[in-house]
Amino acid sequence: MKQQAHDALHRGLDRHVRLAVTGLRRAGKTAFITGLIEQLLHANEGAALGFFDVVREGRLVASQLTPSPQWQIPRFKYEQAIEALCGQPSRWPESTNSLSQIRLTLRYQPTGHWYSRWLSYRDLTLDIVDYPGEWLLDLPLLSLDYEAWSQQQSTLLERPEREQHAQAWLQSIRSELASEHSADESIRRIAEQYQLFLAACRDQSQLCFLQPGRMLMPGELAGAPALHFFPWPQQFSCPEHWQRLLVKRYQHYQQQVIKPFYQSYFSHFNRQVILVDLLDALQAGEQAFADRQEALAALLESFSYGENHWLRRLFSARIERVALVATKADQVPPNQHHALAELLRQLLLDKRRQWQFDNVPHEVFSVASLAATSAGEVDGQQVVQGVDENGQTRRVAPSALPQSTPMAQQWQKGFQYLRFAPNFSRQQIPLPHQRLDKVLQYLVGDKLT
Repeated sequence: MKQQAHDALHRGLDRHVRLAVTGLRRAGKTAFITGLIEQLLHANEGAALGFFDVVREGRLVASQLTPSPQWQIPRFKYEQAIEALCGQPSRWPESTNSLSQIRLTLRYQPTGHWYSRWLSYRDLTLDIVDYPGEWLLDLPLLSLDYEAWSQQQSTLLERPEREQHAQAWLQSIRSELASEHSADESIRRIAEQYQLFLAACRDQSQLCFLQPGRMLMPGELAGAPALHFFPWPQQFSCPEHWQRLLVKRYQHYQQQVIKPFYQSYFSHFNRQVILVDLLDALQAGEQAFADRQEALAALLESFSYGENHWLRRLFSARIERVALVATKADQVPPNQHHALAELLRQLLLDKRRQWQFDNVPHEVFSVASLAATSAGEVDGQQVVQGVDENGQTRRVAPSALPQSTPMAQQWQKGFQYLRFAPNFSRQQIPLPHQRLDKVLQYLVGDKLT
């Protein structure tokens, strides 16, 4: 209780930032958080942070990892991520598969305020929470009842990229309707086939707007009846006793799984990073790209945005600043980084217009949280060079990036981007990045004056 009161006081005094790192599957959340921590811990050891004012002005005394008061939440595995990145062979750290959190304290010399006359330094507490991208897509379910969700999913099922994977699941419904199994047993069997359907959409068609997300990353709910439900396809007539059980399971999932998670973690954030891997989306094709856009739009409707005066920070924080980040910028040459950011601007244009109307500050960045390539030029053409997943040095000229949603001719031609492997060592302190300093300045720079 004492620590919680301390944290509440710091939030009220603008000395505590809770950062939501939001991203769909494979957006680069683990790499982003690792890179952010790496730059802060080694900011005074030659880090390239020229756009981070507190470092550029020589006012950052030090940063250190400090214990989190929320002992029930596992700590983000920063040290293990660094070991993976700097090991032999170097490899990317494991993707997020459960909730974790990490806390940093930034000690700095204040300037420009009345208290700088009496204080030689101040501390800013930064909490970063990590969680699977699959779980995020459950948040929109809080605004839908079971019937509305089923109608939405039936509409999505009409799309060829989903319909091709749904046949075994739909056949299981036909079979169970004709069987003599109990409602509970039939629904469990169909839910298992629905889970396989979601996995096929994710793994074979690179889709990500897949609900419920916990079916793909169940965590402690693996095998639990809480996940024994599915949307009812409109092409079938649902038995009344099945309908009652499905509605009951869906409501339990809303109230006992999604809502507590949202209230416990998201309701207290006051800054947000939204990570988007546009290169993977482009390479996956037109349907996967559109699916990702739709998933992001639905997801962002679930968060609360607006100004945070001191009283609201204490009792009902809202997200007051948003950084939109196109990740993995090191996979394309620097002359395409602007196009990468512009494509993200266009992808979220409708939401950005709403934020502008509501006076919600937001900025767009193209970033490499951990830069695994170097840039060069071959025969007048910009290229990137790095090590591929087989350990071979490669020099490639990736597909030119569009600055807006590609036209049909561009989709027919396709987009190709090589996935480079890390090639770091612990002699590199800190590990290289691209434009994390701009993101840091935007997210916490105003708190470090």
